[in-house]
Amino acid sequence: MQERSKNFLILGLIVGVFVAFFLAGRFFINPDELPRLNKGTLIVPHVSVDTLDLRDENGAPYTSEDMAGQWSLTYIANGSCDDACKNGLFYLIRQLRLSLDRDASRVRRLIIHTAEPDAGLRAFLDDNVAGMTEVRADANVIKTRLHDAMQPDTSATGHIFLISPDGMIFMWYPTHPDQDATLLEADNIRDDLKRTLKGSAIG
Repeated sequence: MQERSKNFLILGLIVGVFVAFFLAGRFFINPDELPRLNKGTLIVPHVSVDTLDLRDENGAPYTSEDMAGQWSLTYIANGSCDDACKNGLFYLIRQLRLSLDRDASRVRRLIIHTAEPDAGLRAFLDDNVAGMTEVRADANVIKTRLHDAMQPDTSATGHIFLISPDGMIFMWYPTHPDQDATLLEADNIRDDLKRTLKGSAIG
């Protein structure tokens, strides 16, 4: 009888240790401070492109069906293009896609215009990153649909977004005027995108 009581006591101590560790993790560890696999900022819940009322260059609707088969590296433009914009379009989209080698064909380069491109943006698109899919959206719709996904006081325009082949916007990254910061951000996007492509049977 004493032996059984001793065994129950030992078992209780073991269970108690596990419970203590669980409670400590639950109440004293901030999940936001734990290491994350993804380098970008997750958009939760994801935002469907079908809610953005996108239009192609002919004014026809551009929907999730048009995005089927490829993942999209996407830039949301506001009509002009400063250094951060140029770095984003060239290094974070064009060059990054090329660096994917055999997976490059699985990724589309997309730009969403929320205003008519000025001469500087138009020239940069034509001369440096030609071949991007270009669509248009109302600036207020973009702001409304993506506002909750962004950090406080951060506009959706001027940043990079990842969109899945079913048209879900699920992650975003900032652009930078500084080239060193841009190259570090490129590593972040590449890591996330390669992990996504490796684990996906679509696109």
